[in-house]
Amino acid sequence: MLKTGRESWQRDPLPGMLVILAGVLLAGFIALGLALLFAPAFVRADMALSADIRAIAWPWLDPVARAASWFGDFSRMTVLTLAAGLALWLGGRRTSATTLVLTVALGSLIGAVVKLLFGRIRPALEVARIALPESYSFPSGHALSSLLFFGSVAFLILLHVKSLKWAAAGAGLCGIAAFAISLSRVYLGVHYIGDIAGSWLLGFGLLALMVMISARWGASGDPGTT
Repeated sequence: MLKTGRESWQRDPLPGMLVILAGVLLAGFIALGLALLFAPAFVRADMALSADIRAIAWPWLDPVARAASWFGDFSRMTVLTLAAGLALWLGGRRTSATTLVLTVALGSLIGAVVKLLFGRIRPALEVARIALPESYSFPSGHALSSLLFFGSVAFLILLHVKSLKWAAAGAGLCGIAAFAISLSRVYLGVHYIGDIAGSWLLGFGLLALMVMISARWGASGDPGTT
């Protein structure tokens, strides 16, 4: 006999909790986007904080930010995603491979569509330290695609690597990479901090759904490592 929804929830509440978390994050993303469009005081605060980040004058920061931004380009995230997906597939972790590729691909597509819906203009040309992209500003494609990729990889590392020390180290490096790529776009003057916050809300919401799907449909049953 099939389990009722109530019985399924009582037996394993994690999927429902992740759906609720995803809903809260996505609602926050929409609220932030509307605030950046229709709340002038919020927009001024976003611009002021972004200007403060651009004003940081550490000698080593400029080359590091440029390298992080270059690394986080969508084309390089695509290559990394396909390479990681192929490695997982060949290693017998087919559910994990499929989940990783679909999360990054669909999430990046959603981000591109949302850019057109909100249509936020990027910072002024004179504050940009690199070529100013022609696309809209909200959400940041670099921040979103890097969060989706590194967040998915971090989840799969925690899922499959049995050594707590190595799992924590791998997940931590993934977090640092996503954070560096995202903030580099503000420092380089091609995004506002609000664009990054929006990408993180959208990205974490999608990642919550990815974790739910993976847990529900068998990624944890893929072979593990030591």
